[in-house]
Amino acid sequence: MLTGHQLFITTGNILLIAFYLTWWFYLVILFVTIVFGYFYYRSKINKLSDLIAEQQSALLQREELLTYARRNEQIARGDARNANTNKNLLLSQISHDIRTPMTTLMGMASLLTETTLTSEQHEYASAILLSGESLLGLINDILMKDIIEYSKVDTGKELDVKEFNLRNSIEEVFDVFAVNAANAGLDLVYRIGKKVPIQLVGDNQRFRQILMNLVENAIRFTHKGEIHIGVKFIEAFEDNRVKLMFEVRDSGIGMSDAKISEISSVLMQTTPILKTEGATGVGLIICKNLLMLMGGAIAVDSIENKGTTFYVTMTFRTSAQPLSPAISSDVRGKKVLIIDDNASVRDMLRNRFEAWNMTVSEAGSGKQALKMLADKPDLDLIITDLQMPEMDGFILTQSIKKSYPDTPVMLLNGTGDEDYKKHPGLFSSVINKPIRRHTLKEQVISLIRQTGEVTSTTDHSTRQKLSVDFAKQHPLSILVAEDDVMNQKIVGKILNKLGYEPKITNNGKEVLEEVSNKYYDVILMDVQMPEMDGLEATKMIRVCLSNQPVIIALTANTLQGDREECLRAGMDDYISKPVNLEELVNVLEKWAIHCSTQV
Repeated sequence: MLTGHQLFITTGNILLIAFYLTWWFYLVILFVTIVFGYFYYRSKINKLSDLIAEQQSALLQREELLTYARRNEQIARGDARNANTNKNLLLSQISHDIRTPMTTLMGMASLLTETTLTSEQHEYASAILLSGESLLGLINDILMKDIIEYSKVDTGKELDVKEFNLRNSIEEVFDVFAVNAANAGLDLVYRIGKKVPIQLVGDNQRFRQILMNLVENAIRFTHKGEIHIGVKFIEAFEDNRVKLMFEVRDSGIGMSDAKISEISSVLMQTTPILKTEGATGVGLIICKNLLMLMGGAIAVDSIENKGTTFYVTMTFRTSAQPLSPAISSDVRGKKVLIIDDNASVRDMLRNRFEAWNMTVSEAGSGKQALKMLADKPDLDLIITDLQMPEMDGFILTQSIKKSYPDTPVMLLNGTGDEDYKKHPGLFSSVINKPIRRHTLKEQVISLIRQTGEVTSTTDHSTRQKLSVDFAKQHPLSILVAEDDVMNQKIVGKILNKLGYEPKITNNGKEVLEEVSNKYYDVILMDVQMPEMDGLEATKMIRVCLSNQPVIIALTANTLQGDREECLRAGMDDYISKPVNLEELVNVLEKWAIHCSTQV
């Protein structure tokens, strides 16, 4: 048993040992902690370093990708610019190459109308001109439009707002399809409502394109009967604008409900249509896009096997143009008999004759006409269709002439049909369908006055646009720069008929040689020419000559920006090919007045 002293020593030793053990323990713990902390934070630093290295590597990769993307973007932009440039050059070349022969075609037709022609010849020459203008419209607003839209090139088209005659526009559209309609045995008929103004202000070219596409579509699906255009007055506005509805109705095969629904869904779209969808034809797509440009709308209704009607609503401004002169007093109160199996044709003629204060009778067949003549033989004029069932116009007229030899008979003839020439003297007058109002008026007045002449073979006198007196009133020395031989001939002939003797050159180099030796008041400058084009020649003239001529671009380059490019090069004015006689005359008159004031 331990004593107290021993216990104290033992306890003290234990405490001392515990103290020393605790100190070393804490020292070891501290050391271990320090070592652990060092390695822990070292691992953290290593991880952070690795993370930083990874992020730096990723950043470098992103920078490389961005650099690569920027380089590819620059290359793509360059390729796109080159592609657009090439597309514009292609479109310009297409337009130029098409318009160059069109200049010859339409120029010669224009010159032909300035000569003495029979009524029939003048009608054919006018049809050539009208078809040429329509083709140019197709080139401008269909071919070019489609190429540009499909290639994503923006044209920035604007409306060409001018004053026009509604009746003339519809008749001109019918003239384009006269031969096709005659071959198919179809009547082309139109009727304008009483409240509809005849003189309108709008884009006549695009308006005619819309009607042309609808009429062409109707002819394609109509094998008998008629194509009818009706014009109705819808609403008038305070700013001299009127809203009109045009109904293009055919008696064709019609459409099923499914096709109507499909076409209607396309025509109701509020964005331009770039491709044909389903049953919707290209012509209808064009109509829709043009109407969107002009702020109009289109709808369709159809009954299968009974026909189709397209409804087009458009807004125009009315014109202050004075109305056409009243009909001659010679026809007032005169009695006319209309014989035609088509009720729409009879209705159209009846309205026109009644507007001229004539007394009108109608017959739907030859037999009915002969019966009416037996009851009321005192007629001043008979108008008969050629193609009618049971009794055609030849047999009917022969029967009429036996009993009423002094009554003039006018034949409604299909365009291009010359069978009537096999019966000389049978008809007092022949008028081709579709019937043009002014032609009908002239021939009716002529027959009522009992001239005894077949109007269709008499000379057709027209107001000529070209007169040699023009050069006497507006003296100019003119230089023409044109590389196409036929175009040289056309422009030369036109200027000759105006009384000028122009100098013709083939390219820009010849122009510079010519103007260095002689002063010219006006230069009609083509743009695309070999050796030196018109733009370069114009720039040289503006720099080198002290006495500056008037330079007028006479070019087939008609795409957006071509006019501005000509003016930037130093040209004073711009005329597109094919040359419009009236436009050329107006431009020459304008600059002749300018030159006279500068003297």
